Amino acid sequence: MRRLTAAAGIAVALLALTACRSNPSVAAYVGDQSFTEDKVNTLTEQAAKVQETAQPGDEAAIRTHVVQLLIYNALCKRVAADKGVKLPAAEARPSEYETLSQETQACVQALPLDQMKPSEEDLRKVYTNGVEAGVLDPAKSFEQSQAELAGNPQVAGAIAVYRVLTDAAKAADVSVNPRYRPLDLPVLTAGERGAVLSVPFSVADTAVSNS
Repeated sequence: MRRLTAAAGIAVALLALTACRSNPSVAAYVGDQSFTEDKVNTLTEQAAKVQETAQPGDEAAIRTHVVQLLIYNALCKRVAADKGVKLPAAEARPSEYETLSQETQACVQALPLDQMKPSEEDLRKVYTNGVEAGVLDPAKSFEQSQAELAGNPQVAGAIAVYRVLTDAAKAADVSVNPRYRPLDLPVLTAGERGAVLSVPFSVADTAVSNS
């Protein structure tokens, strides 16, 4: 088995937007929170400075990353509040983007995810995607690979994040502006081979307008 790595960043098929959630100046809604395009603009500029290797053509990818991060952060805080987890105070960083990134990572680490055991369905999803990505040996059946996958802490941790944030996104009725769809958050990756497990943040047939 090639090395599978839990992505540093992380959340579900989302419900259709209602008419009150169709403002084109809003990038995403999470429950009663909304994140404007102006906010995304500001954070994108900051993220580009942090990612010194970014080229002008990378702006779209950076914007998408910023929207992912905003949703990720909001969902994690909702999960923490629901589970009664007290989150550590965020350390001040040079920019709002860096503070948000640090805060989000600290939030995920504070959740009691190690109490969750991966289900057979979760493991089968990782197995199927891993075979398609070329990181798992197709000659080994799921039954032959199941125990190894279940015992891999990276896989188990990513599945726990996937399940928690999927449920949270459903409960929060997350909605995403069409310019960012399809939007998901990889929680288990295989390097350049791409994501093995991702949490979807949007569906294609929602009502929000980007014009």
